This record gives sequence, structure tokens and C-alpha cells, in this order.
Amino acid sequence: MLTNDEKLIENIKATMAMEGFELQDKDVSLINQFLDNQITEQEGIDIIKKDIISKMNDKNV
Repeated sequence: MLTNDEKLIENIKATMAMEGFELQDKDVSLINQFLDNQITEQEGIDIIKKDIISKMNDKNV
């Protein structure tokens, strides 16, 4: 039987799949860090923003 956190992640995966996106392992890890109170919501947002900016810089956009 799945835990509530596992159900939440499965729901997120399903929702993203309906929109044509795939939840990757690093995304699940970030969600779990938040759910385990290892990072705050703002820290999670900052991590995501840094990742996006880094990818944009790599592509010279």
C-alpha cells in the first residue's frame, strides 16, 4: 500500500503526464526533500529557478 506522500507523487506524475511532461528522478527527490521538511517551499523554488537559469545559460538564450 502506498503512503500519502507516495500517492501525492503518483498524482503529480499523472497530472504532468497528461500535460506531456515527465517527472524525473531529481524532481521526485526535490519533492521528497520538501515533504520530509529538509527544505522549505522557497528553497525548492530557488533550486528550480537556478536549474532553469543554468540550462538557459548553457543554451545561450
